[in-house]
Amino acid sequence: MGKTKEHSIQVRQMCVDLHRSGNGYKKIATHLHLSVSTVRGIIKKFKTTGTVVNKSGRGRKFILPPRTVRRMIREIKSSPKLTVTELQQMVASWGHEVSKTTIRRYLHANKLFGRHARKKPFLTHNHKRKRLEFAKQYWDFNWDRVLWSDETKIELFGNKCCKWVWRNTRAEYAEKHLMPTVKYGGGSVMLWACFSSKGPGNLVRVHGIMNALKYQDILKQNLVASARKLKMGRHWVFQQDNDPKHMARSTQKWLTTHRIKLLPWPSQSPDLNPIENLWGELKRRVQRRGPRSLDDLERLCKEEWSNIPLSVFSHLVKHYRRRLGAVLLAKGGCTKY
Repeated sequence: MGKTKEHSIQVRQMCVDLHRSGNGYKKIATHLHLSVSTVRGIIKKFKTTGTVVNKSGRGRKFILPPRTVRRMIREIKSSPKLTVTELQQMVASWGHEVSKTTIRRYLHANKLFGRHARKKPFLTHNHKRKRLEFAKQYWDFNWDRVLWSDETKIELFGNKCCKWVWRNTRAEYAEKHLMPTVKYGGGSVMLWACFSSKGPGNLVRVHGIMNALKYQDILKQNLVASARKLKMGRHWVFQQDNDPKHMARSTQKWLTTHRIKLLPWPSQSPDLNPIENLWGELKRRVQRRGPRSLDDLERLCKEEWSNIPLSVFSHLVKHYRRRLGAVLLAKGGCTKY
């Protein structure tokens, strides 16, 4: 059993004062809500040292000198992908042989812990500049006018999360304790959807490979219909990313012909599109229901899309300025969204 947290000096002093007054261990323990063994330990320590204050110099002694520790911290901050083994070899080259556990302990003491690196799109200087310009230009924009859209792929058995089970050591390969997997996710469906602050628009399945013509057909059947369904009025703006089929000349001509006003969009910016949050919510909801076939998966996707509370849609758009603020703070770089 590890060492528990020590009691304050005031509590220890009260314990000693009560003992001097002639009280026994049990009476002191009842009065201060402590265990008898704790009271006994405090009194014994006082009789040995003559004080309830901890002596200086207690605890583990430092192996590495402070200067070496500061140098090690500078190295890990400038090169955060260094492994503990590489850092150990580096410290050894400075004349100090220490274990990997010691290296980790010093890093933890300086609030540096090993964590999985977040996966984000690669951003060039030009990408950052355009993202920054977008955040500044549209800071005061009325986002309730925007009809957001995107595509996503949902796998039939694509739940990659960790699943905990209760079992003993020898039952790890029992069927009820396993999380079954299949190659390529067991098949998948491609979906296109749109939404606004007023709620969800149409969600449709894309059969086959989507090209510019198929994308235009989806827009023809669902875009204006979704805007009317959501009562967007006459001055709504359509958002799409810079996918090649979206930026194709024929697609741009179709949008111009149908007088669809397009929101200029910076490349490599999925964090600026709130529909990404909805895709995550939809996938979690669908996987909880356990689809058995692709048709079943499509049906559940449409059901769960319409079952997402309207407050979720309105919240994503209402607080959209937070995303822009994060882009400004990161000077066009990646954000937490």
